[in-house]
Amino acid sequence: MTQSKRRWRFVGRLCLDFAMTGGRGDWARWEQLHAPEDLGAWFAEGPLRLSGVPVDEAEFLRAGDLRHAIQQVALALQASAKPAHEHVVVLNAFAASPPLARTLDPASLTLSITTPVSVDALLSEFARDALGLAADPQARSRVRQCESPDCGLLFFDDSRPGKRRWCSAGRCGDRARARAYRARKASSSE
Repeated sequence: MTQSKRRWRFVGRLCLDFAMTGGRGDWARWEQLHAPEDLGAWFAEGPLRLSGVPVDEAEFLRAGDLRHAIQQVALALQASAKPAHEHVVVLNAFAASPPLARTLDPASLTLSITTPVSVDALLSEFARDALGLAADPQARSRVRQCESPDCGLLFFDDSRPGKRRWCSAGRCGDRARARAYRARKASSSE
């Protein structure tokens, strides 16, 4: 897949952005990470914008294990259920690795991620975000599943009222509004 054809979906929370790149079982239809290079491209184009992170095959496979655990925990949170013990164990194991290091620019007072970064540090960051999401009652109540009939991705509802229905207003929301408009138009012409 070429860079210009990528259609990454970012759903409002780092761990969910990573988790919604595809996966096992039902998630396979969303798969965008087919090889280590794809994961490197996601790191570059994703929320952290970290270019040039080399990913080997073993790191790629470990990333798949973490992604699966995040998905399962997020599904449990979305259903207001307790996550399965084995998935929490995976998150805890990845979170135990040292996270990304950050530095503060004394002139601008902005934080940046210290480079070079390791894949293990990135995966630790994703796992820590997932643990933070699961541990925060307000945040975990904001995990939603897109209501679009052709989607179903999980997303983090960061809207003020907490009533967002679609993973993306510009994609699934627009499609739903277009379907509703066509239905109204068809029923008014009968």
